[in-house]
Amino acid sequence: MREFNQTIDERYFNMLWRSISERESEMAFYIESNPDSDESALLSNELVYLRLCKKELESKAKEANFSVSAFSLNDGHVDLSEL
Repeated sequence: MREFNQTIDERYFNMLWRSISERESEMAFYIESNPDSDESALLSNELVYLRLCKKELESKAKEANFSVSAFSLNDGHVDLSEL
């Protein structure tokens, strides 16, 4: 398996966190809406993988002592004072 390392700050992490969370919600909604489709079965596997990746990303961010704001999913004003 090929890998690369990338250093990201809290603002970049927040954009990534929001994007992953939104995709997770979309996938889950589709699966719930179409439980018997072949596409839902395939999407379920991808959703499991996405959640594993998200869990690992969350763990690394917490190890780096990212603030609560970094995990915010609020589309409104983002408090950057903690960054």
